[in-house]
This record gives sequence, C-alpha cells and structure tokens, in this order.
Amino acid sequence: MRSSVLIAAAVACAAVLAGTAPAFADGPSAQPAPARSAAPSEAPSAVPSPRQVDRVPAGAPDTGVQSPAGAHGPDGTVVAAAGGGLLLLAGGTFVVTRRRRTTAG
Repeated sequence: MRSSVLIAAAVACAAVLAGTAPAFADGPSAQPAPARSAAPSEAPSAVPSPRQVDRVPAGAPDTGVQSPAGAHGPDGTVVAAAGGGLLLLAGGTFVVTRRRRTTAG
C-alpha cells in the first residue's frame, strides 16, 4: 500500500514538473518594449478581428493575436518531461512487481 502511494505521488510530481517549462520570449532581446523605428510606416493597421480589441489601454503592451502559423507541435521540454514521467512510471511498476513476487514466495 505504501509503495503505491509513493508511486502516485511521484507521478503527480512528474506531471507538475512537466508543466513548468521555462518561458522564453520570441526575440533574443530582454527588453520588455519593442524597439522604435526611425520612421513610422505608412501602411495602415489591419482591421481588428472579433477576438481582438480595437484599442490598447494606456501603458499596456500591444500583444496582438498570435497567428496560426506560429503554433507548432509540442516543445522539446514537454516531450522530455513526458519521457521522464514514463520512465519513472515504468521504474515504479518494476519495483512494485518485483516486491510482490518476492513476498509471494
């Protein structure tokens, strides 16, 4: 009973660690504000979609809407964490099975 509780706790910890991937910005710069260009562009901005607000509040960053082209598959960190979780689960299963066979005789 004790080992199954420990295995469940280990799996829960692995799931929590899998969700704690570091957050990186798209660019290499550590500045929170975008760089200002010398000359303003003459192109008008796109019409906002229903999911986007038409004005940015004063002091708020203009984040826009993420384009579907920017969405990719799972991050390498997530894949590595899932693999580690599976390895941990397999190890726990091995330990429990071995203990049960040893005590069964």
